[in-house]
Amino acid sequence: MNMRPVDRMLRAVARDILDRRDRLSGWKPHRKAFLASMRKDRESLARDAEDRLRRILYHAYETSPYYRDAWNAIGFRPSSSFTSKDLQQLPFLTKDIVREHKSTLVSERFRSDELDLSYTGGTTGTQTSFYLDHACAINRVGRQWGMLDLCGYRPGTRRALVWGVSDDLAQPGTRINLKRWFREYASSQEVLCCSVMNEEMLMDYHGRLLRFRPEVLYGYPYAITHLGRFIQEQGLEPIKVKTIVSTAERLTEVQRGFLQKVFGGEVFNFYCTREYGCIGFECRRHVGFHIDSESVFVEIIRDGRRADPGEPGEITITDLQNYGMPFIRSRTADFGSLSPQPCECGSPLPVLNGLDGRATDCIWRPDGSMVAGGTLADVFGDISSIRFSQFVQEKLNELDVFLVVTSGFSNETEKEAIRQVRELVGPEMAVNIRRVPEIARNPRSGKYQEVICKVNQPQRSTSTQRRV
Repeated sequence: MNMRPVDRMLRAVARDILDRRDRLSGWKPHRKAFLASMRKDRESLARDAEDRLRRILYHAYETSPYYRDAWNAIGFRPSSSFTSKDLQQLPFLTKDIVREHKSTLVSERFRSDELDLSYTGGTTGTQTSFYLDHACAINRVGRQWGMLDLCGYRPGTRRALVWGVSDDLAQPGTRINLKRWFREYASSQEVLCCSVMNEEMLMDYHGRLLRFRPEVLYGYPYAITHLGRFIQEQGLEPIKVKTIVSTAERLTEVQRGFLQKVFGGEVFNFYCTREYGCIGFECRRHVGFHIDSESVFVEIIRDGRRADPGEPGEITITDLQNYGMPFIRSRTADFGSLSPQPCECGSPLPVLNGLDGRATDCIWRPDGSMVAGGTLADVFGDISSIRFSQFVQEKLNELDVFLVVTSGFSNETEKEAIRQVRELVGPEMAVNIRRVPEIARNPRSGKYQEVICKVNQPQRSTSTQRRV
C-alpha cells in the first residue's frame, strides 16, 4: 500500500498547527490569490500593478520620512494621475541608503511588534538589515506556495533542503526534544547544511536522504551539484526525486542537465531574494522567469534610463507588498531583460530573461569593457575534468582562476582552459590557473560565489567610446 498520500496529508495538518504557532497562519488566501492572477488577462494584470504601485507610493510619501524628504527635494508628490512611466522621476534606493537611513525608511504607521527584522543574504560578506511588516511576510509565504504548486510541490511533500543561511538552520548541538521533532515533522524537510561539505558530511547526507526519501530537492544549485557528483563518483545508491527547485544562486544549463540526469527530477529555477521574496519563477517551458507582478514592479535600467523590452540592464525592484519599510526603485545589482513577448505557456505574467550575473559578479577588461559573470561561469561546460571554478580579479590586467579538478585534468587541459578564458577577457589580461582541493563558501550565507571582482570599473578607452 502506498502510504505517501497519507504521510503528505498528516504533515500538511501538522504544518497548519506549526504555522499558527509561528504566527504564519493566513497564507492560504494569498496562495489562492496568486493562482487566480494566473487566470487574468495581461491588461487586467497591468492595471492591477499600476493601482498597487500608486498605493505603495502614496503610503511611502505619507508615512516614511526618508521618501517624503527625498521626493520633496525634487518636487515630486504622488497623485491619482501617476503612472508607472512617472516612476523614472524618482531616485534609486541602494543598500548604502538602507544602512544609513533605515529608521526613516520605516513607515510611521507600524508599531515595532508589527515588523519582522530580516537580513540580506550577504553573498559578498556584507549583510544589510531591513524590516518587513508581518502581513507582508504571510503574503509572501502564500504566494510562494502558489508558485511551488505550479511545479508540483505542495505542503506536506517531503523535501531535502540544501541550505546555508545560518539563521534558517538549527544550531549544532541543539537537543532533540518533542518540540523540535514536531517542528521537523511539520516542516516535512530534511535540512542539509552546505556551508561546508566534506566527504564525511556528504556520506552522512546520502544516508539521511535514503532514509527520508524526499520527493523534492530544494536549495543552492552548486551545493546540490556537489552532492550529486559525490554520489555518482562514489557509486552510491541513487537518490531520485520528482522535482528540483534551484534558488539563491545562478543556475547554469550544464548544472540543469546534470541535476536532471543524476536525481531524475524536473528542475525549476526561482529568482528570490530575502528583500523582495520570490520575484519570479520558471514554468514548465523553462524559458525565463515569470514575474509576480502583483508583488513587485520590475524595471530594467541601462545607463540611467529605463531599457526597452529585450534590452539588458540592471534589475530594479519596487516592492508592492512591504508597507512596513517600502522599497521604491531598489537596485538589485542583478542583470536581466524584460521579454517583449509573452511566454508560450499562456501565462499573462511578464517574463524576465537572461539573469546574466550580478554587478559584483563581472570582470573588467583593461579597456573598460565588461565580461558578465554568467558568461565566465559557463565557459568550462565542455571540460569534464573541471568540477568547480571560481574567477577572482584583484588587478585590472590579471585574473586568477581557481579550479577543483579530477585526475583527468592535464597540462594540455590547462592550456585549453586558459585559451577559452582568454577568448572572453582578451589578450591583454594574464590568466593564472590555481588548482585547489575545494572552493570556500561564504561562511554567513553558505553561498558559492562564482566571480569575485575587487577592482573598480576603469574608464573606457577613447577608441572604444567612439565605436559605441
